[in-house]
Amino acid sequence: MAKPPLVIWDNNTFATGIEEIDSQHKILVGYINDLAWAIDNKQDKQLMSALFDKLCDYTQFHFQTEEAYILALNKNDCLLHQLQHKHFIEELNRIIALGETIKISEELLYFLTDWLLHHIQIEDKKFFQ
Repeated sequence: MAKPPLVIWDNNTFATGIEEIDSQHKILVGYINDLAWAIDNKQDKQLMSALFDKLCDYTQFHFQTEEAYILALNKNDCLLHQLQHKHFIEELNRIIALGETIKISEELLYFLTDWLLHHIQIEDKKFFQ
């Protein structure tokens, strides 16, 4: 029997009410689930590295979109949000620089999942609801 996705999108839990932001969050959740599937099914390191790179690239794209929305709402709050995003991107870049994407583990996956889901549920909802 196939293992269920690591994260199941639920509008009550994750939706911010901004269609573009929610759509991008769903894509991020999809990348996390793809990575979880690859780990669970012991896929080759190159596939996992490629999935991780896609997640990183899309995360940066999403953060730019999100920051534009927040900046329009409140410049001071946007600066704090940008710092949170910057710290996360720095951590992803550190992982890439160390070559850690070749040995993506469940621990790394859970770090990514925890950070992104907490960020969506707590930090993003402060601005969009």
